[in-house]
Amino acid sequence: MRETNPASSRPARAPDPRRTRGRASRTYLGAGLAAAIAILALQPGPLRDVAYGLIGASAVVAILVGNRRNRPDAPIAWYLLAAGTALWVAGDAVYSWYQDVLHVSPFPSLADALYLPAYVVLAGALLALAARTDGRRSWTALVDSAIVTVGIGLLWWVFIVAPTWSGTEGSTIARLIAAAYPVGDILLVAVLLRVAWSRADRPTARTLLLLAFAVLLTADTVYDVSTFVPAVAAQVDALDPLWLASYVLWGAAALHPSMRALSRPYDATPPRIRARDVVALGVVSMVGPTLIAWELATGRPLHLWPAIVAGTLMITLLSIRVVQMVRDLQDHARRLDQLAATDFVTGLMNRQRFVSHLGAALAEGRHGDAGLLLVDLERFTEINNVLGHQTGDAILRAVGDRLVEMAGDRGVVARLGGDTFAVLCRRITSGEDVIPVASAVLGSLHRPYELPGMTVAVEARIGALFLTERVVDADVALTCVDAAASAARTRPDRIAEYDERATAAENHASLLAGELPRALQNRELVLHYQPQVRVRDGRVLAVEALVRWQHPQHGLLGPDSFIGPAEQTGLIGPLTHQVLDLALAQCATWRRGGHDLAVAVNLSARNLLDPRLVDDVAAALERHGLAASSLELEITESAAMVDPRRSMRALEALDLMGVTLSVDDFGTGHSSLGYLHQLPVRRLKIDRSFVTNLLTDEVSDAIVRSTIELAAALHLDVVAEGVEDDDTFLRLRDLRCASAQGFGLGRPVPGELVPALVARIEGRLPAVLDRARLAPIAGFGPTRSEAVSSG
Repeated sequence: MRETNPASSRPARAPDPRRTRGRASRTYLGAGLAAAIAILALQPGPLRDVAYGLIGASAVVAILVGNRRNRPDAPIAWYLLAAGTALWVAGDAVYSWYQDVLHVSPFPSLADALYLPAYVVLAGALLALAARTDGRRSWTALVDSAIVTVGIGLLWWVFIVAPTWSGTEGSTIARLIAAAYPVGDILLVAVLLRVAWSRADRPTARTLLLLAFAVLLTADTVYDVSTFVPAVAAQVDALDPLWLASYVLWGAAALHPSMRALSRPYDATPPRIRARDVVALGVVSMVGPTLIAWELATGRPLHLWPAIVAGTLMITLLSIRVVQMVRDLQDHARRLDQLAATDFVTGLMNRQRFVSHLGAALAEGRHGDAGLLLVDLERFTEINNVLGHQTGDAILRAVGDRLVEMAGDRGVVARLGGDTFAVLCRRITSGEDVIPVASAVLGSLHRPYELPGMTVAVEARIGALFLTERVVDADVALTCVDAAASAARTRPDRIAEYDERATAAENHASLLAGELPRALQNRELVLHYQPQVRVRDGRVLAVEALVRWQHPQHGLLGPDSFIGPAEQTGLIGPLTHQVLDLALAQCATWRRGGHDLAVAVNLSARNLLDPRLVDDVAAALERHGLAASSLELEITESAAMVDPRRSMRALEALDLMGVTLSVDDFGTGHSSLGYLHQLPVRRLKIDRSFVTNLLTDEVSDAIVRSTIELAAALHLDVVAEGVEDDDTFLRLRDLRCASAQGFGLGRPVPGELVPALVARIEGRLPAVLDRARLAPIAGFGPTRSEAVSSG
């Protein structure tokens, strides 16, 4: 029963949101609001009614255009909004026909048959948007909005619906239709609250849409009051701009690009329980008692039954909400407990949870059917620093996945922190299973990891412990397996089973690691030098610098005591810098004394990835007045594989400078021959594990022979390490090896003793070589070149 022509419109969206984002919405909003206000300048009559209808019709068109151009995920919601607006525009046209053509104002009329269904259609539009939110937030929003709606509905019934019923003259049907309008408003309030509570995001279209309904409900409420307040009825024409403003706001919401976000399914995570929500619901629940108290205090007629009905509904809904809050708190507590027991990077157990689980397993007496493995990733800090924390986290997750796969269904895997993992492995059922299972796990971990945009190789070491009946405490078990992991650092296969006798030595190594900074500061590092002999004539052309620690209490310590801890603690950079300086200083001293020797220095992966490496090497050479050819830098295959691209840049710069580059311990790493071909190295150093058994093991002889042939094909020199006797030296000569070093040729000595050692070697070996030419050393067969020449 509206005397004015309310109509709702939705603005259309701009064709290209990237260039005209929100422009159409702003243009329509400005023009529409201006038209809504300007309509007051027209006198009531046909012209004003036509203008009113045109604004309403434009809203329908705007909604349809915006829906088509923006293509939201829930177009039905906007089509319903357009349909509701169209019903009101049609109702306005019918009512204008009655007034302007027939000059009557009937009530009820055909216009009411169009106005009233529009409320249901508009409520359906809002529900379609609310349906895009699923999960617990949606359910919470439904209950909360229902509680507030009951409170508002009670007030609406008492102050709007009941007076409208009693203030409307005519038949019962007329009263029902008059009361249906505020009931329709209550329906819109309920659904509007549902939408407002369903989503935590606030796109512009949502704001415009909610504002439009707020303006509409304000105009409707004032109009409903006009039915029983004559003073308001006299000014009812002034409500036209409010109704039109609501239509314009609908149109602006539809035209705005963010209407697609409003129609997109919302990630409804469980809502937080906020104190203000609890307070708001508590205040709403007091509406009924407050209303009855006010009516008793003022002597007004009591609305007892509406209050009873509303109170019953309120208590039911609040009970549901309280139960829901309790469940939310329980779920929240469970999530906190899970987070407290889970490593946030890998999703595995954390240390606290694993210790508890291991302790429970030991307390149950489940010994003899499990082993404990401690996995430490080597040089992971370098990978993290070079490739970034995101890549580091991806590697940790990949390592965790492989450990879970290797542990099997009954195994338990945890990340204890940093780059350390623990595995309670049920595949280990006896002491004999420990090393084979640990080897299988390590082999799995050493396979390359395919990450987005790169392939990464990771090295690890494993400490192992078989859980016998003597192991009764989880902390003790972890301490033992940690000691084994430390011992694995010096093992060729990087695996060690716990040995009580090794514990004291490992504790000693840990203490030494803490003293390294002081050792560097006090320059307690010293170098010994091992000669590298040219095989064909016995000449000493170079020496390898081997670092030692002259400890004030423990005497001279070998590199195994401190190189590993230096890499773990990040001191390998300063340590290598000091070694390089000492080696080049000694080399300069030899050359001033007439000894033309080159010096070889080992580099770690961290050194190779240090962006200052090339500049530091150049500065050291210049500081000691040496040519770059006097320095050889040795790298391992695995060091070059940590970050091949960055390593390649550093190696190419050093090679361009003139520094000789060699691959140390060749044959023991995990790189490919393709990388060997790409690296700008000049030398290969065959690992001592192959050379030591050269005369007694056919496999070792074949490996050494094929390595020498491979190096010749790649135009590389070969240095064989681990030469213990003259026979091995002569076999290397027969295999056409370029150089050799080992205790059989010369042990490492301090720098000042190197000239005398060189003189002894060069005085002895020519005679050995001459005798061998008269009586060749028997090997496992001729070399390839010998076989060809003999043919």
